[in-house]
Amino acid sequence: MSDLVLYEQQEHVVVITLNRPARHNALNWALYDAATAAFKKANADSTVRCIVFTGAGPSFCSGDDIVEIMATGNGLEDALDKPRESPESAATTSPPIAIAMRDSRCPIVVAVNGAAIGFGMELTLLGDIRLASEKAKFSEMFIRRGIIATHISYDLLPNIVGSAAAAQLLLTGDMVGADEAKQMGLVSQVTKHNELLKTAIELSNRIAANPPLATQRAKQALRLKRDNRINELDPYLTASLAALAKTQDHKESVSAFLEKRTGVYTGK
Repeated sequence: MSDLVLYEQQEHVVVITLNRPARHNALNWALYDAATAAFKKANADSTVRCIVFTGAGPSFCSGDDIVEIMATGNGLEDALDKPRESPESAATTSPPIAIAMRDSRCPIVVAVNGAAIGFGMELTLLGDIRLASEKAKFSEMFIRRGIIATHISYDLLPNIVGSAAAAQLLLTGDMVGADEAKQMGLVSQVTKHNELLKTAIELSNRIAANPPLATQRAKQALRLKRDNRINELDPYLTASLAALAKTQDHKESVSAFLEKRTGVYTGK
């Protein structure tokens, strides 16, 4: 794993940390690739049940590196022409890191430790749960650079904060602090700065302690709702309940309850 991204596993939880603090974790091509690889690695590991995503230093992610991506050659024009690794990524404004997060088997808890700007803010939207340090701040800065956000913002942000608040963020590029982000529903919890990672890991451990097959099914159901595939949701939930009722983990949960002990779940 590249030094640009730190990858630390603690039992069933992996902490993925963007590690370019001197550049406020601005995304250059190397960091894009390293972060994508980290999410793919976590999802390929059957022992991983939840992911914490955060940034090193004072910022979560300040978006694309203006010096290396926007101010080199023809800038963003060249970046948009950059060959994509797959036909799927070539047909979208989203880079592979976004696809890896969107398709993650594991729930993602984003611990926003500082500024989340532009595509950095969009990365937070791809998480299942967002926690913020009291020092966190958010901005859809794209409009102030004479461009617009990717489909991530236009798709997810209105569902998270409502259409009016999303429009205000996307059309102004205004910066909002942690408390305002909490009020609008952008984050579910604001913590003291030095307690953020601890809180995120504790939450992730509670998620990881549940039967993993049920967690994966629940995450997929949330994805169907997110993607407005409502006609698929009820059949999926019906099939999921029938399948999960047959699992060893379900039987273990019943036994653990009756025996007044903690269940031990294996994903079977």
